[in-house]
Amino acid sequence: MPVPELSGPALRLLGGAPLLAEPAPPEIIAPPQYSVAWVILAVLCLLIITALIVGTLKITRAIEKRIAYRDRPSDVDTVKAEFLRAVNDIADRHESGDLGAREGHHELTGVMRRFVRRTTGQDVTSQDTSTLRADPRTRDVGELIAALYEPDFAQSTDAELQDSVRRSREVIRRWS
Repeated sequence: MPVPELSGPALRLLGGAPLLAEPAPPEIIAPPQYSVAWVILAVLCLLIITALIVGTLKITRAIEKRIAYRDRPSDVDTVKAEFLRAVNDIADRHESGDLGAREGHHELTGVMRRFVRRTTGQDVTSQDTSTLRADPRTRDVGELIAALYEPDFAQSTDAELQDSVRRSREVIRRWS
């Protein structure tokens, strides 16, 4: 592409002052082409950045998964929660008037016996309270069931179901 010469009217537009720069070469030179090495370097940088992002995400997710797995409730905690819900259900039905105190004590005794069977594997549904109290692991439940027998089988009792529910919750929470 030829370069226009500055002469005549173009020179007058500049105020007629002499030009201090060298005149342009007769043709405009195209810039040098980029080397293929720069394209390869750019692709490698993108690959490294992508690998770092993917690696970081995988590592952090694995760490979070391990933390979540470690913090999950144990089997004993799950069983405790299940039986606490059953005890709370008895208390709720009693408060709403759907369940009498005697029937509530009877259900509470059954819940506590099933709790011991699920946590220890021993079938204590037909064991007497002295046998339950003799075993150190079931001593608290045996004492609770012995306290529940009087309101469970008596014609009339002074025992409140709410007190029995509170004691049952304490025994379940202390269980190890």
